[in-house]
Formats: sequence, structure tokens, C-alpha cells
Amino acid sequence: MNIVIKPSSAAKKLAKIVGGDFYIVGGYVRNSLLGKPCGDEDLCSALTLSMLEKKLAGSPFALKSKNAALGTCKIVCGDASFDYATFRKESYDKGHRPTSVEFVKDLSQDAKRRDFTINSIYYNINKGEIKDPFDGMDDLKRKKVRAIREDVLNDDGLRILRMIRLAGEYNFSIEKQTFFNAQKNISNIKDLTHAKFAEEVEKLFDKTTNRGAVKAIKLYNKLGVWAQITDAFDHVKPNMLAKCENKALGFAIDLVDTVQPASVSYFLSNLVAQCGIAKKRLAWFINIVSGYYDALNHLKNKQFFFKYFDNFPEIYKLLNKKSKLLAQKYNFFYRYIISHKLVIKVSDLKITAKDLKKHFPSLPAKQYDAVLLAALGDVFDGKCANTQTELLKDIGRKHYHKF
Repeated sequence: MNIVIKPSSAAKKLAKIVGGDFYIVGGYVRNSLLGKPCGDEDLCSALTLSMLEKKLAGSPFALKSKNAALGTCKIVCGDASFDYATFRKESYDKGHRPTSVEFVKDLSQDAKRRDFTINSIYYNINKGEIKDPFDGMDDLKRKKVRAIREDVLNDDGLRILRMIRLAGEYNFSIEKQTFFNAQKNISNIKDLTHAKFAEEVEKLFDKTTNRGAVKAIKLYNKLGVWAQITDAFDHVKPNMLAKCENKALGFAIDLVDTVQPASVSYFLSNLVAQCGIAKKRLAWFINIVSGYYDALNHLKNKQFFFKYFDNFPEIYKLLNKKSKLLAQKYNFFYRYIISHKLVIKVSDLKITAKDLKKHFPSLPAKQYDAVLLAALGDVFDGKCANTQTELLKDIGRKHYHKF
């Protein structure tokens, strides 16, 4: 393996000020050795936070977000920011956070608290040396994800999901005993919140290629991950996931195709809302997936674009992967709407709910949306001009008996 690890200038400056054995560990070292883009530099040493703070006194570096009990902090200098951890031994009962921590001087003791061999390679910034207590470099060569010890997956379901993500991200296989231990402890995933599970799936889609994401979802199926978080399904057939630029949308379509719920929007709302996703993003997500299925069901152009005009570019990308002919049909009408500047959205009307309240005070507020949508239909069909005066007249003629 051609070893090329290049710490940032800020990390080298920091290490020089601190002096001695000062390390980068984890993803930055792993990716450097694989020749892949590197992210954040996670730093560590035997120095406690108080010792480190003394070393940095008078320097441009400062400690922020300190957790004395865990020996962690952020080291910042201008735009540069590093996560730092003191060497430590940990004990776990259940879950991701340790129940007890003991600070240690020995790197090999610190390495034992980590998860996989490929994440347990240390680079000494000042000496330019690698410490590899669990032969992680050999596993990088063999393209293997291997736990550093047999009980690594005993208590933390998040580590199982990280194992799968690493296998997908790097197209690595999972070492046989590690896979067996993941199967044995798969119920630990039940201890994760829906939000934490969703966060890990989002990381999976963000960090993998389509091929890698498909591999990871197949591992979810094989290990029985889904059954730990829902009783709605126990596997997903990753077909659109393999094709779509937006992997989350492709996966949602695969999920709907697998489950075949009576209502797409209801199914996705119930499933995704538990994951702490913002309502605006959730509405966007559901609108696109619903638009995809309404197009497959040949919803008429007018009704389709009243609902999906704003999100059609994303719907088009999905639809084009399924049926180029259908995608072209809807795209033709989309272009026609734009080129002829047709009024296609309620927000484009020259009246609002405030106008309805002012001019038709007896009209129940819960009817505003329906009245405005009907007015939009009349404007689109050329039955009424899009002016406030004409729209109010049209609404008055059609609904006078109601208010």
C-alpha cells in the first residue's frame, strides 16, 4: 500500500505547538490510505484536556465544547476545527455512550475502545509514523470490514449500521465472524431512536455510490435490520435506488413498490414523520414520490400540474428512469406551461385567502383552499381572467348561494 497521509497545515501547526506524540485517527487516516477524499481530522493523544489547554496557552488555538468526563473537546483556530479525545478505556452497559471512562497513557489501550480495524489506524503527526495495533492496513488491502474484537457489536446497534455503511461505501466485504456477531446482536437496533436510525440511513445515501447503497440495503435485508424498526416491512427490493441521482427518493419508490400501500402519502407520512424530519422537507419528499406514482397512473395534465408543478423537475428525473415516453409526455406539457406563462399555481392568482375573508365574510375559512383551487381551474381553462375584479365576480356568481 502506498502510504500518503497529508495532515492539514493547521493540524501540523497544532501538533508542533503541543509536541510529542499527537495523532490523527479514524476516517481521515483510512481514506488517506485508500487514496480517497478525506473529511475531518479527528485528533487524539494521552493529554487530558487540562494538560492540553496548558500546552496551547498563548497560541491561536482554543478548546471549545469541552466534556471533561469523556475527555473530548473541539480545538478551534479561525476556520479550522478539530475533534479531540484523550486516550481512554471505556465500559458499556447498553447503547452508544460509555457508562464509565478511564484516561490512559497507552495508545493500544485507547485503540481497544474503537469499533473496526480500518478505523483504528493512528498517524503520529510530529513523527510521520503509523500505529496499527489491529492490522487495519491489512484489512484495507483485503477490502474487509472486521471488528477489533468479538464483543464490539454486543451493546451498540449504531455500530452495526456503521459496519454496513462502511461495506457499502468502500465496496468491502464483512469478515465472517463480524457478520455473525452482527446477526446475533441485531436486536440492539431496537434501542436506537427513529431519528438516529434515519440519520444513519441518510449518511449511507450521502456517502455511497448507487451501487454501494444497493449493497448496503441488501445487507439490511440479510441481517434483518428493518424488522427492528418497523412491522410494516422486513425487506426492500432496491431497484430504483440503483438508478436515481437522489438515492433517498429512489429508495422511497423501492419501499412503496415493495409494500404496495393503499395510500402512498399516508404510508410515507407515517413512516418518515417519526424520524424527526422537518415538515417542509417531509412535504417536499412526499409530493415528489406521490407525483411519480400519479404520473404512472396517467393523471390528467391539468390536475397533475396543479399539484406537482413546482417539483416536476425532480419528478421528471425519477419518471425518466421508469418510462422515458411518459416522462417526455409530461415534460412537453410542463414546457408548454412555462413558454405560454399559464397560471398553474394558486399563489399566482390575483386574489388570496385574505380577499375571500374580506369580500365573502360568511364563507367558512375551511373552504378557502377549495374555492381558490376552483378559481385556478377557471383561469387555466380561460373561463375567467386572472384579475382581482374578475375573480371576485366569478367566485360570487358560482358560490353566492353559499354565503
